[in-house]
Amino acid sequence: MPKRAAACQNLKEKSFRISEKSSRIERTTDQVEEEEIIAVRLTSGKNETHQNRRLTDFIVHDKNGIPKPLEMLEVSDMFISGLILPFEESNDKKREKGVRCNGFGRIETWDISGYEDGSPVIWLSTGIADYYCLKPAITFKKHYDLFYEKANACVEVYKTVSLSAGGDPNLSLDELLAGMVRVMCESKSFTGTASVKEFVISHGEFIYNQLIGLDNTAKTKERMFADLQVLVALRDESCKQRNYEHAQVMPSAGTLTIGSGTGDEGNKSEQSNLMTSLAVEDEDAKLARLLQEKEDWASMKSRKTRRSASRAGKYYI
Repeated sequence: MPKRAAACQNLKEKSFRISEKSSRIERTTDQVEEEEIIAVRLTSGKNETHQNRRLTDFIVHDKNGIPKPLEMLEVSDMFISGLILPFEESNDKKREKGVRCNGFGRIETWDISGYEDGSPVIWLSTGIADYYCLKPAITFKKHYDLFYEKANACVEVYKTVSLSAGGDPNLSLDELLAGMVRVMCESKSFTGTASVKEFVISHGEFIYNQLIGLDNTAKTKERMFADLQVLVALRDESCKQRNYEHAQVMPSAGTLTIGSGTGDEGNKSEQSNLMTSLAVEDEDAKLARLLQEKEDWASMKSRKTRRSASRAGKYYI
């Protein structure tokens, strides 16, 4: 460490005057409105053709104000609380005025865009406006981070298999997973190769459903995502993993049933019935699946934290 400079022994005092304006700090507060439609009007831009707004410091919650994952809107009514900003950004960030609105909605849909730009953009839509999600509130971050990583996985798979994005639609599943490891391993959320593969496979059905939704707007020369064998294989592997986990916790009736056919035919019939029962996912099953995803994500984050802590305790000379 450099030696500290000797302290000056001869100190001279000098008085100066501070103006009253400079001695005060103004506290800026956001305007609050109860009605969403009023908040949207107050944040309108010039020559606006569609009600698009930016949304920051937001929470997605149920009617009781409890934060919930975005996908819960498939199960129950979900609402938004946050700061609504004009869609066009202002050059002066300090003077950019927003309107805070609590408990507005209900949310009609969520959407993922940004595939061609290479970075996911998440939208929330109500009956009044479409909201471009920026930064979530701290209390909602743990829910939003998981959904954002799922959206990011969709974008990365799109770039890997789409011809227009420079990808190869003829990849095998192993090649696709290897590509995902290369691009997603740098994220702070994953501990290494195995965690990336586990994450992509576990959300393979989600990724498949998002990409086939792009087929309606695909270019004429672009191959349909629904026909790509690598995406079908990813979806099937995801379903197989989920069915296996479901079978591990299925309660037993305590009786042994012997099928009328051969052993293989009986197993195939049992697997087919299991697939059929899981294909029609009711509200309780969706809720259980989302809660399990939350637990898996928390477990992955804790493993990442423990690994970082163990590395921090090592010193090299």
